[in-house]
Amino acid sequence: MTGVIVTCKNNCGVITLNDPSIHNALKKNDIKIIREALFKWRNQGLDAIIITGTGKSFCSGLYLEEFDYRVWDKNPITLICEDIENFNCPVICALNGGAYGGAVEIALSCDFRVVNSKLMLMVPASRLGIHYESSGLRRALNVLGPSLTRRLFLLGEVIPFEDILNTNFIDFCVGEGETVKEKSLKL
Repeated sequence: MTGVIVTCKNNCGVITLNDPSIHNALKKNDIKIIREALFKWRNQGLDAIIITGTGKSFCSGLYLEEFDYRVWDKNPITLICEDIENFNCPVICALNGGAYGGAVEIALSCDFRVVNSKLMLMVPASRLGIHYESSGLRRALNVLGPSLTRRLFLLGEVIPFEDILNTNFIDFCVGEGETVKEKSLKL
């Protein structure tokens, strides 16, 4: 199974996180594929890029069994987020389910977030004894506000859909009969 599927059709790039057995956790090769796609598309004049997942979860962040956070020069999630934020067309995060860990930061770095009612957020960094980078905290503060950011990053709470609904995190929410990817493609 491929961990990431990259396609480009009708002037829209689509990155699909595709390992639902591990909630689309990002392995080292997945990070490489995503960053290479974004680099390749940088000068192609795309109308938009969509990042989505398969299965019940959008993404559960890094596949920690492959990473030793004490030895990296720069957090791989931060690198993806910087690539997204510096892109020259809109990047839409189509959250097909929950976002956990670094996936929350990836979603926060996108221009638009399209969600369904299965959305929930959780960042277990504090529970794992991992200090979260200031760039990710700034992204969260700007979109979620101080209270939800503290609950998410300091307490490691699971933030349910109902609490996220009244924040700037959600740009579009799909109802029954429409998927987040379909709505994103329409945008």
